[in-house]
Amino acid sequence: MPMVLLAQLSDTHFNMGARNNERAERVMAYLAELPQRPDVIIVTGDIADEGDIEEYQQARNALVADVPVVIMPGNHDDRGNMRKVLLDGTASYAPINQAHSVDGVTLALLDSSIPGKPEGLLEDETYSWLIDLLSAAPPDELVLIAMHHPPVPVLSTVVDPIRLTNPERLENIVSGDDRILGVLTGHVHSGLVTSFAGKPLIVAPSVSSTIGGEWETARSGHVPIDFAPDPSLVMHSIQDGRLLSMFRPVAMGGWLSEPQD
Repeated sequence: MPMVLLAQLSDTHFNMGARNNERAERVMAYLAELPQRPDVIIVTGDIADEGDIEEYQQARNALVADVPVVIMPGNHDDRGNMRKVLLDGTASYAPINQAHSVDGVTLALLDSSIPGKPEGLLEDETYSWLIDLLSAAPPDELVLIAMHHPPVPVLSTVVDPIRLTNPERLENIVSGDDRILGVLTGHVHSGLVTSFAGKPLIVAPSVSSTIGGEWETARSGHVPIDFAPDPSLVMHSIQDGRLLSMFRPVAMGGWLSEPQD
């Protein structure tokens, strides 16, 4: 089986401003310049900041690549507007669940958003869709599940109150299927690795900003958000049944081959 290379971006928060747009474009330029290109790029939610049509138009112009770019919704997104601009052109508010397969690996991209609410939920329709997908997948197929909301606490005073609210059924599915290598999410605005259902849970950092852990919270209601760090992404490689994930910051000033004094 050849190596499958996946690039995961998250939480771009296009807001019609130049800053977040430039950061996303720099990340896409980094991917375009790689000697070995990813097989697919996924963006795990919060594409837009307010879910407006114009923000998705900005995203459409920035998230351009000559490999597939698969986009899923987060809590800041609007399913109808996302569909109109970035997907199939309809205004449906049904869950946006998608599958993408490459060289023996299936990506199951689940919509964990709740229209109008910040917390996450996998609807019965989404669970049925996932079960059908797994039933149809070959026995030797490898599977990665991706969604926006993490299904476990992540020591974030910002995210933990609005994480996935119904992970129990997903936990049973993930633990019961040896083909599932792990779960990928966003939402936290900080890169981290933990476990869920006995498998790796890998959370991508945000392209737009960084939010600190609960140990950085100075008082009740304080959000330790930092706009200084460069955008980051995760590169996932799958080879010989093994998942390896590398967190990669992308300098806004471009590549430096030698350190500066």
